[in-house]
Amino acid sequence: MTLTIRRATAADVEAVLDLVIDAVGWLAERGSDQWQYTSERHRRAIERATSRGEVWVVSDDTNATVATITLNSYADPEFWTDDDDPADALYVHRMAVARTASGHEVGSTMLDWAARQAVDSGKKWLRLDAWANNTALHDYYRQRGFQPVRLLRYGHRGSGALFQRPATTQLGMGPRLIENAALRR
Repeated sequence: MTLTIRRATAADVEAVLDLVIDAVGWLAERGSDQWQYTSERHRRAIERATSRGEVWVVSDDTNATVATITLNSYADPEFWTDDDDPADALYVHRMAVARTASGHEVGSTMLDWAARQAVDSGKKWLRLDAWANNTALHDYYRQRGFQPVRLLRYGHRGSGALFQRPATTQLGMGPRLIENAALRR
């Protein structure tokens, strides 16, 4: 399988939203309340990030959108402190893979791609956070080279398991990914 990644446009917002909403349902079926907020809240976040050029979509050989990832330099100040040197990392948000592409390491491929973007940006780390109680997702990230930084529990939000891996880490576990440079911006 060969995949293509390109920067999302406003025309991709619905496809990205569909991927995220499908992931919400899949997580809920497994007992996780991760991302369990309204579709409208997801839509607004996706639209804002798309307008900033932070959302990427992955297509398969049939040109179907099978995954999305948001990548930026935003370090949530409730999570990443000055001691973490937040400016020395890129941060993964809203990574989701269509159930039809599940099991093919598409997520691993996107994480390797994101790490290369971090290196290209002169960053030392690729970072992300996961819902504090989603231990299956924690295991997934550990298996992909991420190390836990800390676990934070707040009453007002569920996310708080912080992970990072060196930006130079490339696992090469997934399918080939080609970047559509014409749409890189």
